[in-house]
Amino acid sequence: MSRLMGLYAQHLSAETPQAYGNEADYDAALAHVAELVCEADAIVVGIGSGMSSACGYDHYHPIPEFDQGGSLERFRRAHGFENLMDGYYHLYATNEERWAFTTAYIDYMESAPVGRAYRQLSALLAERDYFVLTTNVDGQVRRAFPDARTWLFQGDFAFLQCSQPCCDELWPADRYVKPMLDAMGGEGVSVPPELLPRCPRCGWLMAPWVRDEGFLEGEAWRAGKRRYEVFVEDALLGSARVLFLELGVGGMTPSIIELPFWDMVARHDNAFLIRINVGKTAEPRHLGERSLTVCADIADAMGRLCTMLGMAEEGEL
Repeated sequence: MSRLMGLYAQHLSAETPQAYGNEADYDAALAHVAELVCEADAIVVGIGSGMSSACGYDHYHPIPEFDQGGSLERFRRAHGFENLMDGYYHLYATNEERWAFTTAYIDYMESAPVGRAYRQLSALLAERDYFVLTTNVDGQVRRAFPDARTWLFQGDFAFLQCSQPCCDELWPADRYVKPMLDAMGGEGVSVPPELLPRCPRCGWLMAPWVRDEGFLEGEAWRAGKRRYEVFVEDALLGSARVLFLELGVGGMTPSIIELPFWDMVARHDNAFLIRINVGKTAEPRHLGERSLTVCADIADAMGRLCTMLGMAEEGEL
């Protein structure tokens, strides 16, 4: 077992303290967060699915759109799944059925307003030097922050790629989604075969640009990686006070955000880690006093932070 994975296992097995027992302790923790944000010369943000869930966009549990009369409820009736991720990974009988759900799913994500917590975070970071790394693929980070300050590690449903892939190209999904939606109407669960999105280069079926065994780590992905690595290296190797801010990151893929953040903070005395997550209370032991975990709903915490810092959230993006 690697050193980092060993520390992660130790962390998971550690006893966890209770969440805040009163408002005063909670506000004191957030006041410390606000102070660290203000003092930071550079902020590296890692965003996981909990951030979108805090905005009401839960991809792993039933949502109102699967209730009777919701825009996605027809797919639950037809196939039996209860949440968006199960719908995306469902084993469909035909490509026409698979793309019917995928099309409706993409439309749902692209039609959803940028969540309030994302807008508040955008306001919080607006006058600061920052970078955002995310494992989310729902477009919230893409629409809330400039491309030059983001790395979409697992892609984004707003783009399609050749499923082989035969080339290093991405295509906007909306040009394919609208015709399929129009053809399905409000109740259809299958699209006409002639409307299936096919690669303009080789004719194979396309796939959403989201991580799976054929995920395209092409120039668009590598450009985000370069931006991230340059930002982090410049910040850590200088005299900057670097704040690593982890928001809503779960334990499904610790090697993308959580473990690298721990490692960078552990190796650099000018770095500090903050985690805001309703499901985490324990601190990484090896970071000592250079970490702070706030066990709280991100939506509530971001709202209070903006109030403490006298910032109005960005308008709807």
